[in-house]
Order: sequence, then C-alpha cells, then structure tokens
Amino acid sequence: MSTRTSATPSESAQSLHHAMSGLAGPLSSGEGAAPDFAAAPRAAAGEEKSVLILGAGVGGLTAAYELGKLGYRCTVLEPQERTGGRNRTARNGDKLYELDGEGNAPVLTHTCGFDKGLYLNLGPGRIPYHHRRVLKYCTDLKVALEPYVMETTANVLHRAGHTPPGRPWRNRRIANDTRGHLAALLSATLTGRDEFTGLLRDLLRKFGDLDEEGEYHGSTRSGYTEPLDVHDFPAPAPPLGLADLVTSEFWKHRFYQPVDYLWQAMMFQPVGGMDKIVTALTERITSAYDVTVALKAEVTSVDLTGDGVGVTYRSGGKEMTAKADYCVSNIPLPVLKQLTLTGFSREFANAVTAVDYAPTCKVGWQANRRFWEDDHHQIYGGISWTDHPITQFWYPSNDYFSQAGTLTGAYNFGDHAEDMGKRSPAERLALARDGAAQLHKEFLEKTTVPQDLGVTIAWHKVPHQLGGWADWDPSDPAHQVAYKQLLQPEGEGRFYVVGDQASPLPGWQEGAMMSAQYVTAQIHGLLPRTAPETVQVPDAAFLTQGL
Repeated sequence: MSTRTSATPSESAQSLHHAMSGLAGPLSSGEGAAPDFAAAPRAAAGEEKSVLILGAGVGGLTAAYELGKLGYRCTVLEPQERTGGRNRTARNGDKLYELDGEGNAPVLTHTCGFDKGLYLNLGPGRIPYHHRRVLKYCTDLKVALEPYVMETTANVLHRAGHTPPGRPWRNRRIANDTRGHLAALLSATLTGRDEFTGLLRDLLRKFGDLDEEGEYHGSTRSGYTEPLDVHDFPAPAPPLGLADLVTSEFWKHRFYQPVDYLWQAMMFQPVGGMDKIVTALTERITSAYDVTVALKAEVTSVDLTGDGVGVTYRSGGKEMTAKADYCVSNIPLPVLKQLTLTGFSREFANAVTAVDYAPTCKVGWQANRRFWEDDHHQIYGGISWTDHPITQFWYPSNDYFSQAGTLTGAYNFGDHAEDMGKRSPAERLALARDGAAQLHKEFLEKTTVPQDLGVTIAWHKVPHQLGGWADWDPSDPAHQVAYKQLLQPEGEGRFYVVGDQASPLPGWQEGAMMSAQYVTAQIHGLLPRTAPETVQVPDAAFLTQGL
C-alpha cells in the first residue's frame, strides 16, 4: 500500500505560482494545487490588516472570500448597482445599459421582458469539469449545479452557399460522413498483406463505418432517411459528398471546438442561472466575514505615495476617500487605465495600457414554444454554428419539455462583434433574427419568438467593463512584458491586480478565482511577490474562441 504525503502550504503555493505563470499545465485546464489557506496563520485580534478591493466581479469577490476567512478587514467598492461584473444573468425587469455612440454617458438599451422564471446568461455560461476551483466554491457555497450540454449530434451548421436557409447540415452528418470519406481514402492506399496492415485496415472499417471493400456509402451514424417504422427499417441518410464537405470549409467555423479539452464534456451550469455563484459569494462574505460591499461606489484615483493605499471614489453624488494597508484591483484594465494612478511605476503604467479587451456580443431570445425539441429538430442543448455574423446559437440545457425557453441567438467576436456593437439594439435584434432564421425557419414567426422579448449586449460598450476579456497574444513582445508585470504588486507590496485578466485563463471564472487565490497567497506571505524570470502569456483567442 502506497502512501501520499500532503503538500505543505509553501509547496501548494509554488504549484499555484507555476500554474499562474504558465509553467504548469496544461494552460487551458486551470488545474493545479491551491494554497492551503486553512493551515495559514491568522492575525491576532486587534492586529488585522485592512484591504480595499476595487470591483465586485468574481475575482474581487473571491479575493474578499479568501482574505476575509484569513481575518483581513475588507471593503469592496463596486460602481454598479449589483455585484458580479461580467457574470450577468438577465431576468424579467433587469435593465441593461451601454455607453452611447460617443462612448460617454450610459444609455438604457433593454428592460428584460422574459417571463418570470426564465433567464439567460449574458456573460459566462458554462463550467468545464476541470475548472476545479469554480466547482469547489460551488460545493462550499451550496450552489446547485446541473449538466451543461456543449454539443449534440442533432445540432446544425449553416454555411451560406452550401446549406440552404432552414435546411442546414446536422452535426452527425458532417462528423460521420467526413470520417467515412477520409477513412475510405486512407484505406485505399493500404496495399500490404502483413498483420499490422490488416489490423489498420480493420480499424479504418470500424472508424469510418466502411463496407468489406473499404468503401463508404453512408452510415446509420449519420441518421436515417425517415423515422423508424414497425414494418420497415429505414435506410441510412445518403452521405454528404466529400467535395461538398471540403468546399464548405465547415471546420473553419468552430465545428471541432467541442473536441478541445476546454470544452469537452462534462460541463456544468448553476441551477437557475450563473449569477447564483455571485449571490452565494456576496452573501457569504458579508454574513460570515468582516467584509463590507459598497455598491454605486465608483473609484476615480489610487494613491501609493503615502503609508498604505489611498483611494478616492464617488458615492451618492459625493467624493469620498478610503485608506487601507492593501489594495486589490479587480477593475478591468481598460477602465483602470482611465483612473488617476499616483505613485505607480512606469512599468506598471505601460502594462495596464499594453493589452486591449476583446469585443464580444451576445443576443438572447425568449421562445414561447420550445420548437427545437419537437419531432423535427429533436435538439436538447448544445450549439449550432454558422458563417452568419451571429457565429453561434445556443440551446438551453435546462427545463426540458417545458412550454417556453430562452436561446442564445448570437455570441460573436472580433469584427462581427464590433459591427454588431455599432448598431442600435433594434438593429442588432434584426440582424440576429436573420441569422437565426437561416438555422430555424421558426424565427420567421414573431409569435413564436417575439421581437420585444429579445435582449442584446455588447460587452465592449458596457460601463465599467469595456470588453469581454484581456486579449492576450503570446506572440506580442509587449504582452510578454505586461503580463509578467501584472503578476507582481506595486507600492512595496501594497497594490495587486486580480481577475481573469491576470491569469492563464482569460475570459473564464476559473481564471478569476485562480488569480484571487494567487494574490491572497502573495499578501499573506505564502507566495513570493515577484514573478518568475520566465512566464507564458495566455493565448486569449484560443482559450475563449477555440481558434
């Protein structure tokens, strides 16, 4: 019987240090040991240190949770009327705001009209099974989880000029017919009669569902021509032609994204909406620990020139100041660079401005009839893909067989997101409906999918956010310098940056929570406050879009 020695706090912290700096992998997993905060010493009564946490996103709330447990006195300053940051779930009556066309004053874009009980996650929408931090916090906070379905073989793909509107290709036909054709081509090249070649030939028959001659004529894996009948067993659907599949370039439209480790089954979502995590975190830190959350408190400046950290913020129409031993900033970098920062190094100022935040948009619809679950579509969760600017179309992974439901009618990036964000809310919904109708003709019926129940969000125009995630590029030398800089504090260990923006998982809650643990360990002396000589910059496009 073997024995396993538990890691010491310093060893656990070093594992996290490696994960945070890209020296432990895989980068996309978020795995790696967290510091053993339970074994860390707490301050004696009357000697507790104070911390100002700027921003109540997932990273800031997690930092408050960990620091609060260790006995720090924390005050969270949040400019919005809610906690959660980009963890945003739209429900009936919620008001959505974006900056106006000049990028200045916030304007009301939608008042969500979903039926009571319906909701749609406008920010993070899924939790991979290997995001162990998120899952552990959900367990500790008693946030109930249910499966999130990333892909079903009934999902569809539409390519303009290749698949007619309303008659896109099924996932199973693309996947299995492509496999069959390629297996047949490879099998035809095998001329040897040795044992290994025979085994390889047999493997290809099973892999591609080939006939005894090694040819592909279609497969039941791709579905049947008609439903099963008591009198006859229907034939397999005729295969899509190899030339049609190749010229469609289906693989360029994220068809294989669900195969990548980050999106592989199993995935989860909180029952009732992703914001259940935010609600649970907020309730725990304010009820169990010495943590105060101040809403509608907009930070305008941070000063490191004196003892401790000085912060100026606006609240209730007044300018106010606060001071603490430490400051943890969960403010998105595009917002942070707009603040007055005094006493910071030139290197830090350069790091804050080095990386942009990625533009991204989402659209949500209420459907009064769950048509995607009917006898024709038979879709229960997953994502359909298209070359239309909406990019992808999500089906709900909850409340199956009920009357109504919500659909994510667009989730796009880059130029498509920039273009959609420039449009008015009504124009965005019109564009999204056009794309959805190319997948499902039911979107031509506004009684089935009411126009006035649609919602949109352009995250790069949302006040206090200004984007979806830090758009890190490992090939950019400036990003290599900036990312390392953000992993170490300013002001002799008084000011820290936290959030998925300073983690190996930009755009993911796991990254935000990993960063919060990392910074907590630095403040508490479990980790060094200087980053390793070599750090690996995350590839944001790959980690968020599968590209």
